[in-house]
Amino acid sequence: MERIREYSWCCGAGGGLKSAFPDVAIWSAGERIAEAKETGAGALVTACPWCEMNLRDAIESQGSAISCHDVVELIHQAI
Repeated sequence: MERIREYSWCCGAGGGLKSAFPDVAIWSAGERIAEAKETGAGALVTACPWCEMNLRDAIESQGSAISCHDVVELIHQAI
């Protein structure tokens, strides 16, 4: 993704943004989803439950085929 490491971008759920400005939060998550799609990714993985919730909300609102998973969920599946 274009915005990585020190240039990464919040999914939109952090700092109470989703509570105060839900439309902005969904828009921000939508931008991250678009960046992931540009790489050819079929899934997003996060360790943050707020990111997971917001990204899934944005995926649902867009009707996107990309999926979102918690990293612990993937570890559990691998065991």
